[in-house]
Amino acid sequence: MIARSKRALLGHVQEYVAASAAFSGNARAYLVLAGLQNAGMGLLITVFAIYVKTWGMSETVVGGAEGALAIAAGVIALLAAPLISVFGYRRLLIAASAAYAVSRLGQALLPTTAAVLAFGLLTGVGDGVMRAASSAFISENSGEAERTHLFTMDLVVRLGAAFVGSVAGGGLVSLLSTVTSGATALRISVALSAVLFAAAALPGFLVREDLHPARHALASYRRMVAAFSSWGHLARLAVPQAIIALGAGLIMPFLSLFLKHQLGATIGQVGIVQGVAEIAMGVAALGAPWLGRRFGLIRGTVITELLSLPLLASIPSIGWLPAAAGVLWVRAALMNMSWPLLNQYSMEGVPGPEKPLVAGGLAFAWSTGWLLGSVIGGRMMAYSYTLPYYFTVAAYATGAVATWLLLGRRDVRPGARVAG
Repeated sequence: MIARSKRALLGHVQEYVAASAAFSGNARAYLVLAGLQNAGMGLLITVFAIYVKTWGMSETVVGGAEGALAIAAGVIALLAAPLISVFGYRRLLIAASAAYAVSRLGQALLPTTAAVLAFGLLTGVGDGVMRAASSAFISENSGEAERTHLFTMDLVVRLGAAFVGSVAGGGLVSLLSTVTSGATALRISVALSAVLFAAAALPGFLVREDLHPARHALASYRRMVAAFSSWGHLARLAVPQAIIALGAGLIMPFLSLFLKHQLGATIGQVGIVQGVAEIAMGVAALGAPWLGRRFGLIRGTVITELLSLPLLASIPSIGWLPAAAGVLWVRAALMNMSWPLLNQYSMEGVPGPEKPLVAGGLAFAWSTGWLLGSVIGGRMMAYSYTLPYYFTVAAYATGAVATWLLLGRRDVRPGARVAG
C-alpha cells in the first residue's frame, strides 16, 4: 500500500513536471504577474478589514468597499471582449496591476470612508480585468495536453503567494507596532501592498502577442454579441456562480474581523490562519487534474463543494481558535480545490473569439453575487459575526445543487496526460 502510494505520488509529480516544461513564455510571465498580485492581495486579506475598523470605520464600510469593487469589476468584465480586441492581453494585464497599486495606495494615504469607497471602485477595475482576461489568456496560451495543469498551477501560484502575503502582513504589523501605533502599522502595510501590485506590472511587459487592434471595437462587440453562440453555456455556469458568490460575500471580506473579535486572535495569528488556508487550498488544488479525470469537471466540483458544507456550518459554534483554524483550513481546501476544474470547463468547446465574452459574463455574475453578499454581509456582521455563516451554507448548498442540475449532464472528463 505504501509503495503504491509512493509510486502514485511520484507519477503525479512527474506529470506536473512534464506539463510545466510545456508552458509557454507568456504563461510563465503570467504566473509571475499573478504571484506578485496575489502576494499583495494576501497581505490585504490579513490587514484591510482590521485597518478599516481600527481607523474608526465600521463593518458596513468594509462591505461597501467590496461592493464598490464588485460594481466596477462587473462593468469591466462585460467590456472585456472589446477591451482585449483593442488593447490586447499584455496592456490590460499591466493596467490591472497599475489600478490595483494606485487604489491601495490611495486607501492607505486617505483613511476615510469616502476614500476607501471611491478607491474601491478603482480596485474593481483591476479585479474586473483579471477575472475576465485570466481564464481566456490561459486557455489561449496553452495546449490541450497541459491546459488543466496550467489552470491548476495558476491557482497554486496565486494561493502560495497569498500565503506569503498573509503571513508577512500579520508579522509586519506586529513588528511595526513595536515602533509606532497599531493604526499606523496597518496603514503602512496597506501601502506596502501597493508596492507589490506595482511590481506585478513588470512581468506583464514580457508577454508577447501579435496584436492587431480592431477598428470600431464597440461595433464589433455588438456584432459579436449578436452572433454569440454560447449563451446557454454561459447562463448554466453563471447562475450557480452568482449564488455561490453571494454566499462568499457574506463572510469572506470579514474573516479577519471574525478571527480577531470573535476568537480573540492577534494580528499575527490572523495572518497565519489566513496564510495556511491559502496553502491548504493550493495543495488541494494540485489534485484537480486527478479529480477531473476520476469524476469529471462538474461532478468533481459538486462533490468537493458539498463535502465542505458541514465544516462551514460548524465554524460559528467553535470558540477555540486552534480548532476553528483547523476546520477553516480543511473547508477552504475542499471548497476551492475545484476552481481549476470549473475554470477549464468554462472554456471547453467555446470558440476562441467568444472566450473573453464567456469569461467576462462569468466575472460579471460573480461580481453581482459578491456585491449583494458583501453589502448585506457588512450590515449583518455589524450585528453578529456568526449569523452570516448559516446563510452562506445555504447559498453554497443551493449553488452546488444548481451546478449539478444545470451542468451535470454536460460533464467533461479530460483524458489522462502521459508523462514524458
